[in-house]
Amino acid sequence: MTTKIGFSIIIAGVVLIGLRAANWVDSEMADIVSVLAIVVGALAVAIDGEEADQTTRPKHRE
Repeated sequence: MTTKIGFSIIIAGVVLIGLRAANWVDSEMADIVSVLAIVVGALAVAIDGEEADQTTRPKHRE
């Protein structure tokens, strides 16, 4: 679930960068928000991926 939310946040950041590039949004705050959205989305995807790796890792017998 976190992966879907993370990718949605990343896409929103990319769309905001696109709107800024097309001069539809004229605010430097949009630049900051779009970069932060991409970073936060990437962190959400990475954290969820790490949890998935931990649950599928084979257990070693000692």
